[in-house]
Amino acid sequence: MPDHSLPAAADAPGAAPGPGAGGGASAAALQNLARTVAFVSDETTATALRVGLISLGEELEVRKGDLRHAIRHFERDATAQVCIVDIEGIADAQTALEGLAHVCPPNVRVVVIGDNPGIGFYRMLVHGMGVSEYLYKPLTRDTVQQLLLPIVSGASMGQRAQRGGSVIAVCGARGGAGATTLAVNVALELMDASKGHIGLLDLHLQSGAAAAMLSARPGPGLRIALEDPDRADSLFLDRTAIAVEPRLKLIAAEEAFGSAGEVSEAGVNRVAELLRARFNYVVVDLPAPTPPSMQCLFAMARHVVLAMGPDIVSVREAKAVRDFVRRLTGADHVLTVLNRADMKGGLPRELVDKGLGRAPDAVVPDLGPRMLEAVNLGTPAIRHVRALRGALAPLVVELSGVQRAAAASWLPRWLRR
Repeated sequence: MPDHSLPAAADAPGAAPGPGAGGGASAAALQNLARTVAFVSDETTATALRVGLISLGEELEVRKGDLRHAIRHFERDATAQVCIVDIEGIADAQTALEGLAHVCPPNVRVVVIGDNPGIGFYRMLVHGMGVSEYLYKPLTRDTVQQLLLPIVSGASMGQRAQRGGSVIAVCGARGGAGATTLAVNVALELMDASKGHIGLLDLHLQSGAAAAMLSARPGPGLRIALEDPDRADSLFLDRTAIAVEPRLKLIAAEEAFGSAGEVSEAGVNRVAELLRARFNYVVVDLPAPTPPSMQCLFAMARHVVLAMGPDIVSVREAKAVRDFVRRLTGADHVLTVLNRADMKGGLPRELVDKGLGRAPDAVVPDLGPRMLEAVNLGTPAIRHVRALRGALAPLVVELSGVQRAAAASWLPRWLRR
């Protein structure tokens, strides 16, 4: 699950600002009001929010609902910057809020309202789960003005660390191992399984295939940002990200051979941090071999997915990459995917396992010419070759922690007719 850790802003639930703190937000801060959506269960709380946050005007939307309504909202729409959610009456609030974390982008500030006044409960939410603030009922308009208005105006964010989505680095043991196909289809499967928002970053600046697989046409913005991190400002994503699905955006380049400049490590870090602030998962398609300027992503990644084929070069290079990542990070978080495992002339499985020192984490069979047809049609392979989804299922569960529900058989439905 993405890292949603965020230090608390107050010392106790419902506490007034400390000495020297101003009441509410300053006039200057009110110029930067955040789009706010609230889901509350009673009219008293709704009124307190509407009156206490009246300065938001049309930027505030208060709805009758609870966590379930908030989750459904963010599955469809991620434009809000602040989410206020009522958890009164929910027995296992921690588990329920983890469900919201799966679909709520990392740059959204979450405020929780409930009926538990315990300091331990407050600390669990704010210090343990990264909630921006927790307030217990009954909520007053004064409490809203003192504690919530600074959050929706951004006045208190200078003291808060940014949350960040999980980075998943995908690379090949060698060129042609199928890493780009894997990255594209894993991104789509993560979108469906987690209901989160996914950024797909293709760092093949001159020969990237992700855009072709998704029928997209990238522009020059990514190359500029990678060369000069100062050019990657807050509008970078709005200029370069291509919406290919409701919750999936592609960030890619299409540079002519010989035109790409010098990619800097600072530029790679800057782009990655911008993406982590916007998306729950950032899937990065890395070149093979990975240039030194991009190897920082191995250290940043929560998982490294390594694509390989059933050949001696892939086995050798896969082991080398895994050893390199282990030395770099001090942990073994490489997931190996054996692609086209049963291809004619390939190494037997027992030799692959022996060469790697363990079995691959996922095995994809040779799925035939329909995989190439999908590329030529600009259609994601999982939508064109049904067997690919089943082969990737163990990998997606490992990456997301979410078990996809099995499709219902047609036979029981037919018998019920």
